[in-house]
Amino acid sequence: MAETRALRADARRNRDAIVAAARDVFDRDEQVRFDDFAAHAGVGVGTLYRHFPTREALAAAVYEGEVATLCDQANDPTRSASENLDIFLRGFVEYVLAHTGLARALAAVADPAIFADGGIELERTVADLLTRAAVEGAIRSDVAVGAVMIVLHGIGSATGRPLWASESRGAVELLLAGLKVISTPMTTGGSRPLCSPPKIS
Repeated sequence: MAETRALRADARRNRDAIVAAARDVFDRDEQVRFDDFAAHAGVGVGTLYRHFPTREALAAAVYEGEVATLCDQANDPTRSASENLDIFLRGFVEYVLAHTGLARALAAVADPAIFADGGIELERTVADLLTRAAVEGAIRSDVAVGAVMIVLHGIGSATGRPLWASESRGAVELLLAGLKVISTPMTTGGSRPLCSPPKIS
């Protein structure tokens, strides 16, 4: 039994070493062969393939770990719900912009199911932030979480655009502006609003 636990601990250390090495490679936006990740992590090629059969699977593991860290920081009890939402969405975009190599690797994945776990955690966090901010009355209550996720995924998949950084920041600011509750002015003779806020689905 002790030997089994030792083997499991060793396997966990190897996996963590591979993910950490891959994170470093993606952060530097290095172009390396998949087998070279083993050397970066100090493990054998066979160990690399046992844990991650493809480059896409490795990129997904890095992504899941990074998303978990971002989501853990999403709710600060010292801030309002709307502040947490604003900071999280802006922070997510800044993270993506600072990790171009990982964003490119994820954008090249043909099967989105490979990084489904990270996407589920991200969507759950965004949904929670939207709900809390809507209850607070700071944002509209008719916004589907999927609409926000499309914007975030679009930013991550547009790395080839020449103005990617500035356009991504502009997109999230447009998103945040669209989320805010719109105060509708009243006409002179009654309570009918001049216009209704557009519905996002």
